[in-house]
Amino acid sequence: MRLPRKPLCSFLLALYCLFSLYAAYHVFLGRGRRAPAASSRALRKGAAPARERRGREQSTLGSEEWNPWEIDERNEQEHRFKTSLQILNKSTKGKTDLHVQIWGKAAIGLYLWEHIFEGLLDPPDGTAPWREGNAVVGRTRYSFITGPAVVPGYFSVDVNNVVLILNGREKAKIFYATQWLLYAQNLIQTQKLQHLAVVLLGNEHCNNEWINQFLKRNGGFVELLFIIYDSPWINDVDVFQWPLGVATWQPQETNESLKNYQDALLQSDLTLCPAGVNTECYRIYEACSYGSVPVVEDVMTAGSCGNTSVHHNAPLQLLKSMDAPFIFIKNWKELPAILEKEKTIILQEKIQRRKMLLHWYQHFKTELKMRFTNILESSFLMNNKS
Repeated sequence: MRLPRKPLCSFLLALYCLFSLYAAYHVFLGRGRRAPAASSRALRKGAAPARERRGREQSTLGSEEWNPWEIDERNEQEHRFKTSLQILNKSTKGKTDLHVQIWGKAAIGLYLWEHIFEGLLDPPDGTAPWREGNAVVGRTRYSFITGPAVVPGYFSVDVNNVVLILNGREKAKIFYATQWLLYAQNLIQTQKLQHLAVVLLGNEHCNNEWINQFLKRNGGFVELLFIIYDSPWINDVDVFQWPLGVATWQPQETNESLKNYQDALLQSDLTLCPAGVNTECYRIYEACSYGSVPVVEDVMTAGSCGNTSVHHNAPLQLLKSMDAPFIFIKNWKELPAILEKEKTIILQEKIQRRKMLLHWYQHFKTELKMRFTNILESSFLMNNKS
């Protein structure tokens, strides 16, 4: 039986309208009612992790356990700080009164530039023949050059003020250092250079008479001398004490042995620093770099260094004058009592002691940087005026 066409079309149209209304109801009204429920479930689901995260953060902040591996994080922060400092240095060009170029011809120059001045070198590769950097401290703009390609007469000198860093520990080094001083003397005599200061790694016995003839007070041309070890010449007028610092040149060192040594310092509360040829040694500063308290043998060694009748703080006058928080002993027989006392110190106190040492060492380097700059500015700028 055939149905009439018109009633069939009307029926299908009515069915389509009902289906459309039903779909619209669920799409627009049904979703609105479910959304808050779903949202509240999501909030409830996310609340626990949030509380856990806050708990972990509070636990981390409240925990005072020493984490030796945070040195990597600190190094990253220091790298960012140094990068910002370099940007600042560029922005302050032209606003300084003095330009000083540092010629680093001894390994101690890297301690001065990278540790005390916190300067960068380009290229970073330590084996590069020529490396250079720039920094601004106070009213002084510094440029630093180092590497085997820095040879007398083979690079342009376009500054009036130079700090020459030399090694005078032994005969061969003294001969090499003398050639640099004679080159600087020629520059001054031909008026290509006005002022010269020297940072000298002196002899461990303080036998440094060879440089006497070059000092301005003896008719020479070296206006200022910064010397390592407790030299009896130190007068804080034209001769100043300078720290030995960390070892920056270790030809037999491997990455693995260096890491093992650094890990040992990180894990050690105390670092024993017995006197060698001289009381001052690299290990003192390396221990400070990692927050391990140096136990220093506080005795005078053989040679001409600091006469105790005149220099009551010798040896290590510079460190003592800046209140180094070390343990000084006169005899290693004192060590057992020190170790017994260590057993009574709680972890919290050891952590605090470590933090205080790191803070002191940073202050020590900053203070040296400012002293060094103030001395150069006072001497070089005043001589320019006169």
